[in-house]
Amino acid sequence: MRYLKKISIFMCAVLAMTAIFSTAAFADEEQVTSGSGNSWDWIYGDYDPWSTNKVGFFIQIDGEQMDVEGNVTGHDKKFFTDIIGETTLKQSLSDSFQKTWPVGTSNSDISDYISALPNTSDVFDKVVKTYEAMDAYIRSTDGKIVPWSKMNSKYYSLHWYVLKKESDFWHVDGVIIDKLTDKEIQIVVPEEKAERAACVEYDVKSGEYKPGFMGVKANRPHSYWSGDNDTVIIDGFHDVWYTVLDEATFETNTAVIPSDLINAASAVAQLAGARLSELDSNLQRQYGRIDSQAYKNEYIERTGSGKTLYVTPFISEMLSSKYGVDTDKYIWLAMGDSQGNIEKVYVMDRELADVENLFDGE
Repeated sequence: MRYLKKISIFMCAVLAMTAIFSTAAFADEEQVTSGSGNSWDWIYGDYDPWSTNKVGFFIQIDGEQMDVEGNVTGHDKKFFTDIIGETTLKQSLSDSFQKTWPVGTSNSDISDYISALPNTSDVFDKVVKTYEAMDAYIRSTDGKIVPWSKMNSKYYSLHWYVLKKESDFWHVDGVIIDKLTDKEIQIVVPEEKAERAACVEYDVKSGEYKPGFMGVKANRPHSYWSGDNDTVIIDGFHDVWYTVLDEATFETNTAVIPSDLINAASAVAQLAGARLSELDSNLQRQYGRIDSQAYKNEYIERTGSGKTLYVTPFISEMLSSKYGVDTDKYIWLAMGDSQGNIEKVYVMDRELADVENLFDGE
C-alpha cells in the first residue's frame, strides 16, 4: 500500500511537470509562428522546427517576373523589397518543390499550397512607406513617372508568380500590375547621393513630370476695367511687387525628382483646376495663371454682388490642411486655359533652389 502511494505521488509530479512544459511549449509556438524570434533554441539549439513551414512574401521591384516554369533560381535581394508579409504552408512540401504562375493567372491558384495571401492594401502601404522616403518612383510601361498617391487597388493589382524554397524559408515573389495595361510596373530607386531636382514641371494632359530648374521674376498685380457694372472688375495693389516663377526659363535636367515635389504638383493641379473651373470665362482668361505669391492679396469682385473671391489664399489653405503641402517651402505656378482647365504646373523647392522668401512689399 505504501509502495502504491509513492507511485501515485510520483505520477502526480510527472503530470504537473508535463502541464507546465506543455504550457511553455504552446506559448513559444505562438511566438515562433508570429515571427517573433528563435524562442525554440532552448530546446532544439539552432534548429527551428517552424521554419520549414514559414512562407515570406516579396515584391520584385524591377518590373519583371524573374522565375518561370523550368527556370526557378535564387536572385539578388537588391531586386526585391524586404519581406512584406508572412504565412505558413498549408501542406508539407519537399525542399525541391517549386511552382510558377504566369501573369494573367489567378492568385487563388497559390492558395492550394499556402495558408493565406497578404492584404493588397497593406502591401501597397508598405511599398509606399519604404520607397517614397528614398525619392524612388513608379515607372509605368510607357516610361511615365507615376505619383505614389496612385499606388492603390484602383490603379494597381498584385500577381504572385512563384513559390520556392530558399536557404532561409519558403519564398513567394510577386510583381505589381498596372490595371490599365495589364503589365508589370517598375520601382526605380535612385542612388543615395543622386542630385535632387529643385523644380518639377507637371504636364497635366500627358501626365508627365520633368525635373529641372527655372528662374524667378518680379511681378506686379494687374488691373482690369471694362467700364460698366455688368462686367468683371479686377483691381490689384499697384505699388506691390511679388516674386514668381518665370516659366520661360524652365530647363530640364537629369536630377531625381523628390517625391514631395511630385505630390505638391499634383495637389496644386487639382485645387487650381477646381478653382478656375468655377469662374466665368472672363475670370478664367484673367486668372489662367495662378502664382503661389503673386495674388496673395489681390481680390476679384463682381460689381453689385458684394462678394469677393480670393483665389490663391484659398488654394494655399487647402494645400496645407488637406494635402499637407507646406506652402512656405514651395513657390508654385499653375497655368490654365480659357475653359478653366489647368495645363501645366511648376513647383520649386525654395531651399533646394536657394531662393529667398521675398514677399516684397508685404
